[in-house]
Amino acid sequence: MNVLAGATLWGVLGGLVAWRLQVPGGAVVGSMLATAFYAFAQPARVALPGGVEVAVQIAVGILIGLSADRSLLPLLRSVLPLALLGTLGFLFFGFVMAALAVQLGWLDAATALFGFTPGGISVMSLVADQEGGNAAVVATMHFVRVVTILLVAPLIVRLWLHLRALEP
Repeated sequence: MNVLAGATLWGVLGGLVAWRLQVPGGAVVGSMLATAFYAFAQPARVALPGGVEVAVQIAVGILIGLSADRSLLPLLRSVLPLALLGTLGFLFFGFVMAALAVQLGWLDAATALFGFTPGGISVMSLVADQEGGNAAVVATMHFVRVVTILLVAPLIVRLWLHLRALEP
């Protein structure tokens, strides 16, 4: 079996298992982890044939685009100013963290900026790769962020709701 077929098989299996086990973000997380473990076992980096990355980016764009519908428009209008302010704050904080990582010699600029800037694992990894960053490092940084948020955010929400219930 060639390496790309093996990586694809492991990715599909890992994604399906994690999805079936209801791991948060299971399909992406499971396929990423299973494929990474498969790649670790290979003597050299697995390269994708030309055009595959573009096809994946188009597929991700279509998936994200199809998640929108007209019912979101009123909500977007009311939340947009706060969303922009939050985004600028995240970008500023991400830039500061990226600059620190570059200054310390831990990461190159593209990898650091895309790794510390908020966004989806797949999209940020793909764009980082296009801009000369290390997609695997960016994916790992976002994986840590997503898993941490998925573990901590529900606890924060429960605490917040509990404290609000105590208010007179």
